[in-house]
Amino acid sequence: MLFDDAVLEKIAGKAAMNVPGVLALQGNLIENLSDRLTDGEQPQIGVSVDANQERQTVALELTALLAYGKRAEAIFDQLVDQITRDVKTMTGFQITQIKLRVKDLLTKEEWAQAEAKRAGKKPKKES
Repeated sequence: MLFDDAVLEKIAGKAAMNVPGVLALQGNLIENLSDRLTDGEQPQIGVSVDANQERQTVALELTALLAYGKRAEAIFDQLVDQITRDVKTMTGFQITQIKLRVKDLLTKEEWAQAEAKRAGKKPKKES
């Protein structure tokens, strides 16, 4: 059985978004613009894959926004566990490497502002 890279990217992206402390995955400028023009639900954005179909192995690189004040190392460990488990369960592929590029660390307020801006709304101020 062969899996398209987009399938592996989707599995990894959805798995990453289930990890507490991962706020979002971010792609390059073109991917980010495309995400804004669609419904914003493209889990493969911010994930790149190097798969060996014959050996059923995959190396991944993710670019993410993480929650400020959380231990990035602990988030990464959970991310590796979650992605490895989900990719193995759904495809049988072994993960050979996961690289995480942290693009930014955002507070709850910064994240709310970024999300509101993306949605075209004014953020609510916390009292």
